[in-house]
Amino acid sequence: MPPLIYRQADFEIHRDFRDEYEDDDLGDGNIFPNQTPYAPHEMVDDGPAPPIIVVVQGPPNVGKSLLIKSLVKYFNNSVQLNDLQGPNTIRIDGTSRIQFVECADDINAMLDASKYADLVLLLVDASFEFEAETFEFLNILQAHGLPKIMGVFTHLDKFNDENKLKETKERLQDHFRTEICQGARIYNLTGLDHGLYKMLELQKLVQDIKMIEFPTLSWRVARPYVLVDRFEDVTPLEEMQKDANCKRNISLYGYLRGGNINSGAKVHIAGAGDFHLASVTISADPCPLSIEMKEGNDPVDPTQMEIESFRTGTYLRLEVCDIPSGMVKNFNPCHPILVGGISLEEENVGYMQARLKRHEWHRKLLKSRDPITVSAGWRRYQIKPIYAMETGVIRLLKFTPEHNHCVAMFWGPLAPPLTRIVVVQSNKEMFRVAAKAVILDSKPAMKIMKKIKQKGTPLKLLSSRTALIDFTPATEVSKYKGRPIQTASGIRGKVKKASKREGIAKCAFKYRIGMGDIVFMRVLRQVEAPRFFNLLSTAVEPCDSIVPVNKDSLEKDDPSQRQVELEQRRGVDIIDGEPLSYSCSSPLILLYNIKNMNGNKRKIKEEKNAVISEEEQKAYEAKMSRRHQVEFEIPFKNGLPMMLLQE
Repeated sequence: MPPLIYRQADFEIHRDFRDEYEDDDLGDGNIFPNQTPYAPHEMVDDGPAPPIIVVVQGPPNVGKSLLIKSLVKYFNNSVQLNDLQGPNTIRIDGTSRIQFVECADDINAMLDASKYADLVLLLVDASFEFEAETFEFLNILQAHGLPKIMGVFTHLDKFNDENKLKETKERLQDHFRTEICQGARIYNLTGLDHGLYKMLELQKLVQDIKMIEFPTLSWRVARPYVLVDRFEDVTPLEEMQKDANCKRNISLYGYLRGGNINSGAKVHIAGAGDFHLASVTISADPCPLSIEMKEGNDPVDPTQMEIESFRTGTYLRLEVCDIPSGMVKNFNPCHPILVGGISLEEENVGYMQARLKRHEWHRKLLKSRDPITVSAGWRRYQIKPIYAMETGVIRLLKFTPEHNHCVAMFWGPLAPPLTRIVVVQSNKEMFRVAAKAVILDSKPAMKIMKKIKQKGTPLKLLSSRTALIDFTPATEVSKYKGRPIQTASGIRGKVKKASKREGIAKCAFKYRIGMGDIVFMRVLRQVEAPRFFNLLSTAVEPCDSIVPVNKDSLEKDDPSQRQVELEQRRGVDIIDGEPLSYSCSSPLILLYNIKNMNGNKRKIKEEKNAVISEEEQKAYEAKMSRRHQVEFEIPFKNGLPMMLLQE
């Protein structure tokens, strides 16, 4: 047998390890009950439909911007390809249009893209195989409405062996259709022609995009939203001369999608906050259809009088006032602006309850009252939830369970029941999707109880074994009749009856106690999550983590830079069979990154691409199996990890 090449992967999927605890099972029944297909050329309210939004997503350096350039060139050979940042609208025939958007490798960009994408092209570097960014985005899509997904395999020209190429394509296609998107269509791009992907290979992809029927997601239909493709600062010059950091007035242009919108409506600008629309007017469509052109397509005066309501498909100009100046100064066309309408209910804040499950690939358990970042509806914000599980009563957990669902209670903008939310973090050294949840009905409100030790001191010794104990803080002691108590020195007793004075009870003990003894009684007390939420202002602050899309990997010639990028990639292995070392309840099994487990990065770097024999690999797997068994041995009581219960 030829020697095996060991590729260190950060995560593993065990295909044959399936049971009732599927990773996406949040117990909310049918996830998207009101999906109906529609064709891109259909009219909306007797007018043209907005362009179909095609999001191109994948790990860094997989060829996303190059694919968009190639597709734009396919449809319009006269387009200049120098600067294609942001949404690019192309007319594909006389009745339909497409907007291509590249999804940057930034968690906020991924969250926004999942909310407006009609079709997602997931790019996979076939020479490196699957990477974590694909599964991060897939989990976000599952939380915010699963659109149509197609797979595109790139870098196939790196294979010199035809047999190896054929085997890799068949295996990756099988894995893509079973582990990423069932029955997805997949396209292979084998190389370049004049700096772009081959037009003949793009032809099948283009034909399928034209013919595909897209699902209409019910939560989008009920809410107006605009993907901004043009941005203008219209602040009076004299105000900016007085103060360069003054609040700005901006004009945002884009096609209206979802529901109709009214002038004066309240909207959320992703990463900036909630604002009222100062004005809404119809603007000239920058990419009209042939029907519109035959009817004359008279240019629309942007200063025309406002009307009461605007229908879906209209190209609009939205004017918003008092925007933080940072949104203008730090505007990045690689991160398109998303504007979403807010209902009256979503303007209020309050306590919400959710059924939550930590993602198996996220290494850390989530701790009650620790801040986390969530995406719900159009918004992204921080909260400080508490977690609980029902064990007779709904008891507070110090940490989320390792493999099971739990209840999360938090304070934030209200969302209707069955709204799906996703918990994320931006550190790429870990899996960036920490958990997923679904909002539960908040009526009746859940009472989450925490076991505490209530302290008491002797007020009067009645006999050798009875005493009046004053418990603080003062509480209704009568309901604790018969409750066990214990002194700090270990003398046990129980509450006999309550005194007339609040907080004082007659207690009996096994042995004599002294006036200096301290008595403890374990009681359950209701707790609430901190009243804290903080809307994220990522569109206002500078973001250095977004890599410019024009630096495509196929244009880089620096071998040292390429090597650094390869070492930073997070591989995902899809394995037939069950995990070797531990019994998780999810098909997505966390494999701790060895670099983070033992801190020996140099050793891993040397062994990462080492050639090892089959016997050496078996010995290595056995060693890792023993290590994982030690790492994951946790004492359990009543089916729950003891470390999770808050004493």
